[in-house]
Amino acid sequence: MYAFETVVHNTDKEKIYSEVCRVLKPGGVVVVFDYALTSRLETYDAHIQKAIALISKGGAAAMIESLEELNSHYTNCGLQIEQSINHTRATLPDLKRLERKAAKILERPRLARLMFWLLPDQFVSNIILGYLGYDSGNAQIGSYQEWVLRKP
Repeated sequence: MYAFETVVHNTDKEKIYSEVCRVLKPGGVVVVFDYALTSRLETYDAHIQKAIALISKGGAAAMIESLEELNSHYTNCGLQIEQSINHTRATLPDLKRLERKAAKILERPRLARLMFWLLPDQFVSNIILGYLGYDSGNAQIGSYQEWVLRKP
């Protein structure tokens, strides 16, 4: 079973992973790719917390949680963490390209206002995500993780 950037959109992750654990056969595996904070949200200053909230909104996600919190969700639901890999460095070149594209839009106020007026809110939010994503990954505030989880 695979979950690619899906559960980050839900506020009740334990409900989801409890159901995943329920339907997996003993020894079954789920591989999860998702975003995580490197530390709990409350450990960051107010400016970083606001940026995290904007990134979460830009990705149509619930508030992004920390590695510690996500690992707890998995184990609380009966899943064992076999492997956790940080893929953030591999995503940085793509995030840098998104940042440059978002900056081109944001540097032109008339164009930005027109786009924000004409386009759906989710598209506008994605521009903010593109603008902030590289810096958060490069500063090791956020990470892109892969987990291999097994039902005992």
